[in-house]
Amino acid sequence: MTFDVAVVGGGTAGCVLAARLSEDASRSVCLIEAGPDYGSRTSGRWPPDLLDPRAFTFTHDWGTGGEDERSLGARVIGGCSVHNACMALAGTASDYDEWGAEWSYERIAPYLDRAREMLRVGQANTPDPAPFHAAFLEAGTALGLPFLEDPDDLARPTGVARLPANVVDGVRWSTALAYLDDARSRPNLTIVTDTLVDRIEIAGGRAVAALTVAGERIEAAIVVLAAGAYFTPAVLLRSGIGPEEELARHAIRVVEALPVGEALLDHHGTGIRWSRTDALDRETADHVTRTGPLFLPHAFVKAASSVCAPNAWDLHLVSWTSPADDGSGYEASVGVFHMKPGSAGRVRLRSRDPNELPVVERGFLRDPGDLATVVEGLELARELAAQEPLARLLGSEREPGAEELSAYATRTMRNYFHPAGTCGIGRVVDTQGRVLGMEGLVVADASVMPTLPRANTNLTTVAIAERLAETIRARP
Repeated sequence: MTFDVAVVGGGTAGCVLAARLSEDASRSVCLIEAGPDYGSRTSGRWPPDLLDPRAFTFTHDWGTGGEDERSLGARVIGGCSVHNACMALAGTASDYDEWGAEWSYERIAPYLDRAREMLRVGQANTPDPAPFHAAFLEAGTALGLPFLEDPDDLARPTGVARLPANVVDGVRWSTALAYLDDARSRPNLTIVTDTLVDRIEIAGGRAVAALTVAGERIEAAIVVLAAGAYFTPAVLLRSGIGPEEELARHAIRVVEALPVGEALLDHHGTGIRWSRTDALDRETADHVTRTGPLFLPHAFVKAASSVCAPNAWDLHLVSWTSPADDGSGYEASVGVFHMKPGSAGRVRLRSRDPNELPVVERGFLRDPGDLATVVEGLELARELAAQEPLARLLGSEREPGAEELSAYATRTMRNYFHPAGTCGIGRVVDTQGRVLGMEGLVVADASVMPTLPRANTNLTTVAIAERLAETIRARP
């Protein structure tokens, strides 16, 4: 098969790219996804858990990786956008300005707006939050935090707010629905699913084809990698593009020596849990009877630690409530995440076999300053819990309880499911996503972020794909 553009990875970014690039009827586009495709929203074939935004789902998971054994994402059309918590937030202006003039906030803001419009982002995932979520909002204002009607208002960087969400009529509005549905009928778009790409064929310094595990060769004038911050670097490494030492470890011939996979970024943190109470069980059960199953998150605090930059935030405190493990009641917790960590990890190959998941080294707390910020967030969560609206629903603190906060945070540190940075702008790709030293090879997903925005990365990833689709379309 031969195409003008082959997009490797049908996840959050891949669906955007395929839809936008195929708007040009003269350009043939192939979207290649390792997992299944369930068709349009109206096909009736989508598994209910992928459409239900009220909880995480891992039925289409790649598997786990890293020392925290957390998910490496969803293997299905739509990718992580079909199994995430639908939190649609942006970072500060300075977060994007530090990416350079070509990716400044002024340049990316219109694409963030376009992403919000396409994802149909609303003020919250539900107008009728569970009792714990409602009490969390009340506790924030009781503590003196301003209520943020729009948590992306740059003039009001900190406060308590409902989580803006891409939830439409009770459906998780993924990029598979928001972007790909309207593109499916285009004769110039081919969607190839259940197809794992091994590597990119390079000839004379140019990408010429995507090579699948099954031995198929999908030729294209431009190959766009959109397999995410774990799997895009894995494809590049198997193609001979990466650090020389890592390639030599697997006897892979060096095509281009670049620091692929060397700066894995992710927000990370831990959380506090409380014992159940009769009040929490009773009021939550009444809510579920009236509204149906819970939205696990709903509200959050944006807070600035003692070392935070001015007019910004570096902490998320996310309210979380769920059925107890034994099914007899409900539990409440608050996730505490560092939104501008200095630490970074890396992604490496486990072997040359594309069926083996990459090795994910998280690198949490390599920057010693990160731990202190998370501890400040835990202390703030305790202050919130002491406010009457929450205190009446919560029992004793189960975790960390009497354990010293630094030791607890170090022991329980986990990611926020926001991997980025493994093919950063200026390190692995140029400002248009083109792999340095290569022709016809582009990266257009979260791995191009050179630093993390202080926000859940899904909205920014959609904006990146929107913008890079434009630059690709502008090429002859």
